[in-house]
Amino acid sequence: MNRLAHGGGHVEGEPGSYVGSLLYDVAPEHVPALVVLALLPLVAVLVHRLPAVLPPVPWLGRLRALPAERALAVWALVASAAVHVALVPTHGLSGWSVAFAVDAGLLGWAAHRLVTGRRRAGLTAALVLAGSLLGLLAGLAARHMPDQVAMACKVVEVTGLLALGAPVGAGRARRVLATSGVAAGTALVVVGVWAVGLSAGHGDGEDGHHAGSPAVGVAMPAGDGEDPTVAQTAAAEDLYRSTVRSLARYADPAAAVAAGYAATGIRGHDFHADNPRYTKDDATLDPDRPETLVYALRDDGTPVLLGAMFQVEGLRTHGPAVGGPLTTWHAHEQVCFALLPPSLAGLTSPLGVCPAGSVTVALTNEMIHVWTVPGAPQRFGDLDEGWLKQHVLAVPAP
Repeated sequence: MNRLAHGGGHVEGEPGSYVGSLLYDVAPEHVPALVVLALLPLVAVLVHRLPAVLPPVPWLGRLRALPAERALAVWALVASAAVHVALVPTHGLSGWSVAFAVDAGLLGWAAHRLVTGRRRAGLTAALVLAGSLLGLLAGLAARHMPDQVAMACKVVEVTGLLALGAPVGAGRARRVLATSGVAAGTALVVVGVWAVGLSAGHGDGEDGHHAGSPAVGVAMPAGDGEDPTVAQTAAAEDLYRSTVRSLARYADPAAAVAAGYAATGIRGHDFHADNPRYTKDDATLDPDRPETLVYALRDDGTPVLLGAMFQVEGLRTHGPAVGGPLTTWHAHEQVCFALLPPSLAGLTSPLGVCPAGSVTVALTNEMIHVWTVPGAPQRFGDLDEGWLKQHVLAVPAP
């Protein structure tokens, strides 16, 4: 987890609530699609288990007569088509609604070909499913973050592809080839989602598709969007100057170690050295008692102090934003925590899983960074890693 790039600035939402990455949430305009996706298993049960309660439609009879793998592929196509149909009216007259309608039409057409036994129907269905799966990349190229409905739809499409390409009775070579191809396509989509999600402030906010949100793994307290007052600006300036004065003594990591910070073995660009004495001392945002110091290792191997990270105790306890929108705190969401040994193992993946041997922590306590390294382009929130590499890490130590 890159703790330098944690988002920042104001996010819209209900005051007192948290706004996290859309990847772990459901966009309001996708709720109808979620309802459709949730109801489809019930429809499948009616079709296959309770046919007597339905009209005697020949198409449904043919569907029930299909082999299990083909029937599963049909339902994957139908589910994805239904989701895309539900998305059309919620996106108004836009390029997105047209794309959803076209995708739904192709998916439904492919399902019909499978049920009616058309020539090369399996190949057609596989190509349509693969196109819909990889079509997510087009949205990612435009920096539109998918939500949980979109990712669930892609899981359904992957299931359909596997049912078509690697049925139980297929030969070993076909199963290996089909499974490898589907895995490669899925990995490409997941990597694309991570690439967009890990960049802060994604989302267009222009065409009304998805509003911008914090980077993946970051949760920001929602605010009202007002500009800082004169008093808040002065308070932010005072916090910064007090922190600069206090941290000057820790420029040498040895002094930090003597004060109780875990500042040995500094490595990387955002080494966080905690002080256990200050994490539970009931002091919040005290420049003389920062819970964490942040160091980086220069290219020549010498450490440099970047600033401090202050924390609050307890979950959903809001830190004192003394500078209003200038001093916005943040928490981390969907963090994977390894049990043996206890450590951070990353973030919940776009498909909703953590690495083996770790558990998901839904939300951490709040924290805020104050960057005191000379020349920092911002004092609170993000510290641009490009600037850091160019102006701090590559500069010989004095």
